[in-house]
Amino acid sequence: MKNRYFVAAALLAGLCFSVIGDAAEASKDIALQKITFVPPEGWRKAEEAQLPPRVEVLVVGESSQGFPPSLNLATENYRGTLKEYLKVVKSINDAKGNQWKNLGPITSDVGVGNLSQVDSKNKWGDLRMMHAIFLKEETIYILTATALKEEFSLLYKKFFDSFRSLKISEE
Repeated sequence: MKNRYFVAAALLAGLCFSVIGDAAEASKDIALQKITFVPPEGWRKAEEAQLPPRVEVLVVGESSQGFPPSLNLATENYRGTLKEYLKVVKSINDAKGNQWKNLGPITSDVGVGNLSQVDSKNKWGDLRMMHAIFLKEETIYILTATALKEEFSLLYKKFFDSFRSLKISEE
């Protein structure tokens, strides 16, 4: 049963990016950089073989409602500004009928990025996703939190702490 939810979360993670075990610290090596974030305590890391192509890492928590909350980190090469990228994200969500909101700047060790929120409906119910999007050296980094809309407010602090923990170190 839990494996089905990992797959569901991984599939949802892939759908979030049309533009593009317990884990104490989730990380993935990209080129010569190591990308890390600290997930909520007790969340499990999904197997890499289950992840969509642009998703680097996915961690999944427990839910009382059936659909597990998750955090995933995706990357994409991008030549442009963060403002231009956000316009693309907005247009994609508008085309899908999702409600997209720009929540403003967010700061992490990576620098200043953007926080946005997407509300959508699917077979699991009403979902809320929050994206922390950063642009550094022609790479977009998107850390996405996803949960049932009715559970999102209970997880907001955990999600925000993970967003703020995002780090990129040169190796």
